[in-house]
Amino acid sequence: MRKLALIWFIVLLTGISYQSDLTAEETIDPSHPLIIHDFNDKEQPDLNIYEKKSIAENMIKKYYEAEIKAIYTKDTDLHKKGKYLKLEYDVTPYNSEVGYVIPFQGLDITYFDKISFQIKGDHQKGYTDKIKIEIATWNDRISFLLDDISGKWKKTVIDLNDFTGERENFNWEGVERITFIIANLNSEVTKGGLYFDDIKLLPKKDTSITLEQLKLQKFIKPMDRLFKFPEDKTHKINLKKNREILEKIARDTWKFFQNTIDRNTYLVMDNITVGKNITSSKVGDYTNITNIGLQILAVLSAYDLGYIKKKEASEYIEHLLITLKKLKKWKGLFYNYYLTKNGKIANKFISSVDNGWLGAGLICLRNALDGEYKKEATEILDKMNFAELYNPKMGQLFLGYQTDKEAPSKYHYGLLATEPRIASLIGIGKGDIPEEHWFKAHRTLPKEWDWQKQVPKGKKKTLYGVDFFGGYYEYNGIQFVPSWGGSMFESLMPCIVLDEKRLAPDSFGANDYRIVQIHIKYSEEKGFKYWGFSPCSIPDSMGGYKEFGIPVLGTKGYSPDGIVTPHAIILALLAYDEEPVMKNLKKLIKENPDIYGEFGLYDSIDIESGQVTKKYLALDQGMILISLCNFLNKGSIQKKFEKDEIIQNVLGILRSENFFK
Repeated sequence: MRKLALIWFIVLLTGISYQSDLTAEETIDPSHPLIIHDFNDKEQPDLNIYEKKSIAENMIKKYYEAEIKAIYTKDTDLHKKGKYLKLEYDVTPYNSEVGYVIPFQGLDITYFDKISFQIKGDHQKGYTDKIKIEIATWNDRISFLLDDISGKWKKTVIDLNDFTGERENFNWEGVERITFIIANLNSEVTKGGLYFDDIKLLPKKDTSITLEQLKLQKFIKPMDRLFKFPEDKTHKINLKKNREILEKIARDTWKFFQNTIDRNTYLVMDNITVGKNITSSKVGDYTNITNIGLQILAVLSAYDLGYIKKKEASEYIEHLLITLKKLKKWKGLFYNYYLTKNGKIANKFISSVDNGWLGAGLICLRNALDGEYKKEATEILDKMNFAELYNPKMGQLFLGYQTDKEAPSKYHYGLLATEPRIASLIGIGKGDIPEEHWFKAHRTLPKEWDWQKQVPKGKKKTLYGVDFFGGYYEYNGIQFVPSWGGSMFESLMPCIVLDEKRLAPDSFGANDYRIVQIHIKYSEEKGFKYWGFSPCSIPDSMGGYKEFGIPVLGTKGYSPDGIVTPHAIILALLAYDEEPVMKNLKKLIKENPDIYGEFGLYDSIDIESGQVTKKYLALDQGMILISLCNFLNKGSIQKKFEKDEIIQNVLGILRSENFFK
């Protein structure tokens, strides 16, 4: 089992109940708080968070030796009639933490300025006098250290302004969770109990908003904004005929892009976790611009495959373009993350690789649907100036630009055989950056950089007037140009829009084939039941994400760590022979039927334990659907990309090189 930096035990309690005598027309005031939990209702969670309180009992996860237990109980030291939450904990292991998490999934708390709750320690079993209270969005967190807990009930009111952390860009409109954390802080008491009750948010004094407005506008959960959330049920798939298998996967994967989008903005959710109820289900209520680029390509794929008519495709694209035009930009380039509910930016970073993938979606769009959106897509593309992300001194793309610091990132995309090569091609094809950039990116890192996985072979070359080192690595007699981590995603994602097998047969076409070949050989040598390693969700990790790959294929090299992801296998169809790929895919599904859900293949599986991560990522779903469209429909997405004048401008560069001569 992989070691975690922090040890968590989580009691997931969700649901918000507004207890008040107010009518919908009356306004909120400090005497009418939003009660998060009073722990009296035994009913299981319900999607309607305004009419029922909801308590989820025994939703506890155990790791290693630390422990936590949730009990709904009455206390002999009467605080009130009714029940309370009691947490019994053991944080004896060094640096361990346990937490009581209240998930909000994008709650807007801008109308509140305080959190209130009752707390006391268990004087019989012992208790810590310190806990950390953490408020988190999907990418930021602030905290408050409460250090005056006693053995008697005490009402605690904390001003939200007293929470410390990165506050400048903290998104109060999108709170994902509030966590009460009990940690091993070198305290004498590492085992004990704590009671909680009456957790509330207190409105600001000047709040003037009706209860109905709060319900309808501010506290609508992401799940309620989707067209449909997938059911937690294994779906059967007939594994006899290859084409029928792939057609089934493609059609079901399209359901993700049909349903897990915001009804108003049409932005796709970054990820969703499928659970048995509202407490174990989750929506990643944000998106990034690669997701949006793939979302466009997913619609075009569904249309090409006959799953939707032109009218439906056009209506979907129209909604998406309306949102794209409204999104805040920097010098024509898009920020990396946006909130799906309103399109507001969620960070201040302009990403080179992600702008490249949005650009790829727009390029294909203006060559699809009979050119219906050519003008609109062109207007957006023309304003995306990749020169702003280029370092002419090094001849490489910055990772991006941090607008709040008014500075480019410190690091560059230095390796060519990685997914940012699409951004490079688009930037060159648009004329934003010079052709020499393609040859300034490394095939391998220089020989003298002795920390890389192996000393590269190769020779000096000159193309387009640029001198460069044409290096490659070797594994069991197979020559290849490495990526950074050795994952399938880095090497093969560009194939979803670029037919490298045909357009660059002596460079990337040959290399892509060898990458898959080595994935297979390495897996056989290590005795893995399946192959297909790429960044993905992590099983049993509270929704985490991690890089996986074949170490020998990378200059740094990620570990496979026994985690296989279906998108890596599907990508291989665009670069390798069909039968070995299908044999691997069919075996994976046959031996692990739980990996297939309502919206297609779940994101990953631990091949040792067989544990499936019941999660869908927009990125990975996009790679699956677009790859299958190309495979099943004669490269229809690739042809739209190649047809564009931007890509026509760089075909000579693509064809100019042989990696291994």
